[in-house]
Amino acid sequence: MSAFAASLSSAIGARAREWARKRQGTDPASTHLDSRRIYIFPTRAGFIFGLIVFTMLLGSMNYNNNMGFALTFLLAGIGVISIHHCHRNLADLYVHYLGAQPVFAGDFMVFRFALENRGMGTRWQIKLKWDDQSIVCNDLLPETRDTLKVSVRTQGRGYQDVPRIQISTRFPLGLLNAWAWLNLDEKELVYPCPAHRDSQNRFGNSGQTTSGYDRGGDEDFSGLRAYRLGDPPKHVAWKALARTGEMLVTEYRSGDQDIVWIDWTDFHGASVEARIAGLTRKVLEIENAGHRYGLRLPGLEYAPAAGPAHRHECLKTLALFRLADTERQSA
Repeated sequence: MSAFAASLSSAIGARAREWARKRQGTDPASTHLDSRRIYIFPTRAGFIFGLIVFTMLLGSMNYNNNMGFALTFLLAGIGVISIHHCHRNLADLYVHYLGAQPVFAGDFMVFRFALENRGMGTRWQIKLKWDDQSIVCNDLLPETRDTLKVSVRTQGRGYQDVPRIQISTRFPLGLLNAWAWLNLDEKELVYPCPAHRDSQNRFGNSGQTTSGYDRGGDEDFSGLRAYRLGDPPKHVAWKALARTGEMLVTEYRSGDQDIVWIDWTDFHGASVEARIAGLTRKVLEIENAGHRYGLRLPGLEYAPAAGPAHRHECLKTLALFRLADTERQSA
């Protein structure tokens, strides 16, 4: 019986959410929760409270007890006032979507939201719920905002949809639950999951040497970078360390540098996903090693470069490569 009730409740909830989505449509990145989109319904405690008040009313009428009438109407008035305060706790609240940083497939992606209170009263116990998780903002002072993080585990490379968020409150007495739905048509990038480390064939089968600079040289000063384990002490920027407390290492220009090509053909005979995982691992290892590198895919080629922007472009290309074809085949 309990399983049937749970199934029925789940089906009704799904129908209600779908109805609300069609009624509201898609929300912008900054959303105003006006009164028309806020729903309110008694909680289990609210139903019990209502039953008790109704029972007291019947007893007072039966015995014509004035003190019973007074207590009954007092409790009923408290219930009515709590409806107003519960609804008002969400009304005219602003919700801003602040984005998320790319992660690798299988990791948790953190979506950031900001709750803004432009009113003159404090908002209490505002809950954000998604999937089977939730987070609570206990108090939101007047004319302030609070940032909340929504964490969702990613499944595969490509784009991750922003989850549907339920914003709710049971303030002040827990007798009623007021809620609103946030439906954002936003997506965030998910990098491919890198293959396991392979000490052999670390930089692939292809490589070219071109005029450039060697990060281990000792001639012309090139710049500063973060310290890596194994860097010689003579290259540590001790003055910068004393001034900022950050361990930096000086780099110098000298000689030639190997430019590494990360090529689709390095994984001959592997499946598309296995190749993408292997190429992702190579991008990460070569970037960490400080080399300049290029990426070659069927019909695509990225010129050799280095740095966070180049790393992001390569990983983005791998994340979206032939994704539409893969989705059509699995459908």
